[in-house]
Amino acid sequence: MMSRVSTVLLAAGVLLITAGCSQDEPTAVETPAVCSSVSSLEASVADVTAVDLEQGVLAELQDNLTQVQTDLRQVKEDAKDEYATEVAAVEDAADSVSSSVDAATTSPSAVAITDVRTAVRALGTSLTTLADAVRSTC
Repeated sequence: MMSRVSTVLLAAGVLLITAGCSQDEPTAVETPAVCSSVSSLEASVADVTAVDLEQGVLAELQDNLTQVQTDLRQVKEDAKDEYATEVAAVEDAADSVSSSVDAATTSPSAVAITDVRTAVRALGTSLTTLADAVRSTC
């Protein structure tokens, strides 16, 4: 009788130890795709804001803006509706940069270059707002 009780207790102990050791490891939380797409957008906007606005650089600025548009499409896809307001502000700012660059290319003037500078600053500001909002997710 004692042997049977010992066997049951031993089996119960083994089951408890086995159950304790076989707990699943917590899985790593995947970083949302919007985090990396916003990082890419930040890099392409940095290329736009780094351009020293002087004669002959508007084509370079337009090329950099093309990459911003590509990265922005990816952010929009990854963010879905969660950051729609912030993404729309970046889209509007990028469109404004593109329009001001087109205007400065067509009719170069000090005023046109000032408009480009203002639009580029607004793009940087709107991106900062988006990035700050997304950071809480990342």
